[in-house]
Amino acid sequence: MMRYPFNIGRFLVRPGRKLHGFLIKLKIRPGVLSKLSAIPAEHNIVIPYLAYSADQSGETAIALAFLDFTNSDISPKELVRKVKQYDFVEEVIIIKPKINGFIADTVSNPLTMSGDRAVIFREPGYKGLLASIRKFGSGIEVFLYYLGVEAGLEFGKKHKETAKKLGIAKPEEIYRNISESMFNCVGYGLMETVKIKTRLPYAIIRVHNCFECELGIGTGKPFSHLVRGMIAGVLTALLGVKMTAIETKCIAKGDPYCEFEVKPEK
Repeated sequence: MMRYPFNIGRFLVRPGRKLHGFLIKLKIRPGVLSKLSAIPAEHNIVIPYLAYSADQSGETAIALAFLDFTNSDISPKELVRKVKQYDFVEEVIIIKPKINGFIADTVSNPLTMSGDRAVIFREPGYKGLLASIRKFGSGIEVFLYYLGVEAGLEFGKKHKETAKKLGIAKPEEIYRNISESMFNCVGYGLMETVKIKTRLPYAIIRVHNCFECELGIGTGKPFSHLVRGMIAGVLTALLGVKMTAIETKCIAKGDPYCEFEVKPEK
């Protein structure tokens, strides 16, 4: 499976460069982004990062840009005046750097995903939560599993809501089309559903590049507790049967991917 890292760009580190951030609220129209990006190009402003997010209505959007003014012939305030000349621009907020060479989006809050609040954990943070905490004993691993189950139950409820809007009712179709896609898009890993049955509930779920098990590479044993709990929780919510997940293959013990067998809890 092809893997292309994607930088979600909440901050930028470029020592020695003159960086500024901009948050722009605008009306959605054809050609909006090309018109906005043309202005920096005219003034030798580099765009290291640009993100664009439409709201739930699909009528307005927020654009976040980090711009490099090092060799520019205009100031950030002058750029804002030029941008505001377009009638589709409703508001522009300048995000000033606190120190040179570093800019972060300190304006957007809260972060959301499909209307729900979202938070971001980088590896240094979740490593402490999922790996270092295990030094307190095997009871922690059980705790992580049940945390995963509870999270999975909530995810499953949301997936069913989304499926209803799309006219999807069968649990296996919800899992393959929505649960699998959501798992992948938030960065947990690359999931593929090898097998799923609903009449006699059973599933084999494969995960490449599992974020949790990467932390345990070299331990020589299956390492997933949180993720396998999530998988069990989601399938429990979709199938209406209490499911449990066992990790039968794991990158932490040298397998090429992680694989989970999911079946009704005895």
